[in-house]
Amino acid sequence: MKLGNLEAAQGEKTYGFFTIGETHGRFPVHIPLHIVNGASDGPTLVVQAGASGLEIEPSLILPHVVKELGEIKGTLILAPLMNTSGFEFTQIKSIFDDKHLNHLGRGNADGTISEQLVHAYYQAAIAKADAFIDIRTGSQWSYHHFAGVYGGGAVDESKALAIALGLPHVMLNRSNDGSMANEAAKDGIATVTAYIGGGPGLRDYRDQDLGRMRNAVLNAMRHLGMLEGALESDIDKVTVINRHTTITQTGERGFVLMNKDLRGKQVGVGDVLGIVRHPFSGETVEEIRAPRAGIVVHGGASWPVPLEDTVLAILGDLVEEINLG
Repeated sequence: MKLGNLEAAQGEKTYGFFTIGETHGRFPVHIPLHIVNGASDGPTLVVQAGASGLEIEPSLILPHVVKELGEIKGTLILAPLMNTSGFEFTQIKSIFDDKHLNHLGRGNADGTISEQLVHAYYQAAIAKADAFIDIRTGSQWSYHHFAGVYGGGAVDESKALAIALGLPHVMLNRSNDGSMANEAAKDGIATVTAYIGGGPGLRDYRDQDLGRMRNAVLNAMRHLGMLEGALESDIDKVTVINRHTTITQTGERGFVLMNKDLRGKQVGVGDVLGIVRHPFSGETVEEIRAPRAGIVVHGGASWPVPLEDTVLAILGDLVEEINLG
């Protein structure tokens, strides 16, 4: 298995930087990659995380997952922290050209340096994958535990993969978002966006979040026949939902306080999901109400001062509940 300047023989693991060159200021432009090449043939699974420079939790656990792996079938390509420049300077976008790596689709060979990087990486890794998992977190503003499946491409295979990850919710028919995962789904690759952690998980639930990231990768490999053993999860069932509605800010300014106890529960039209509180007087200036009936997805705002485009909550319709084990 060879990706650019990285190579792993059968039965070997390798780590290095998938490099496309340098900026005008001679800074290296690269993505850190682990390659685990099995001793026998099998599917190729690409797992990536950290397209935002603030999505740091996966990089704490994913390299240890690689170390944990023994003999496998096929090939695992794993990028624990894609946006190294954003990480270095504590920002979401690349420091080189102010681009969000996950808003560039499959990149552009003639574009900016980030577009060139995504293009080269997409062609070398994602385009050759049988399955693809993009791990995302809520950074400090929101908290998530669900797997998303896009509406096109290999939907049945993607849904089955998403269920196998062992997260509380699987959300079907995600809309186009301009990401690498979105493009992979269009290419017919079994694709899942796994939203795990962020918000209070950075402090209070880190072990749980890291455990779910570990399980997601190993469960995907078991599901694909790359690894033996039973699926691992800390939940008993996965709830599959469809026809989701995303709730964002209305324009009122203040502290946004969502009722996190409602996650995973059914709500009705008009039920109060949270409030906006005046930052100086403490009075409630707005009640955030459900625009429709539905199940509240395990995802949404956690920090009282979220960014303008932060998802406050997601509602969806129940499709089925699947017992694990």
